[in-house]
Amino acid sequence: MGAMFEHPVDVRWRDVDALGHVNHAVFLTYLEEGRDALYARIVGGDPIYVVVRIEIDLRAEVRYPDRKVTVRIEVERVGTTSLTTRETILTPGGKEAAHARVVSVRWDAGLGQPVPFSDADRAQLAAAMAT
Repeated sequence: MGAMFEHPVDVRWRDVDALGHVNHAVFLTYLEEGRDALYARIVGGDPIYVVVRIEIDLRAEVRYPDRKVTVRIEVERVGTTSLTTRETILTPGGKEAAHARVVSVRWDAGLGQPVPFSDADRAQLAAAMAT
């Protein structure tokens, strides 16, 4: 698709470790917050999906005084039930703090199985990526 979806995420005091920077594990939470916002825009309501694969490269520190980062998401592939995205965490100065490739699957928690993206979902995804 090529378009970008962006979502701001607050840096919380609890995210910072003894070295004074955001702990690497928290970067996954930041990416999840961005992905949740994207899924909410696609299907509305609470996003229900599972992550089945994630690769992440950590590039730069994020520190508490940064206060906010931006999660940028680009859709690489839409499958029947899966969504492959390229996700980036940017510092307030625009520096890439982390870059990830994520495969998530839309999920029906009641049935415990994947849910296909409908044509309407695909249209919503295209609209979300255009804004």
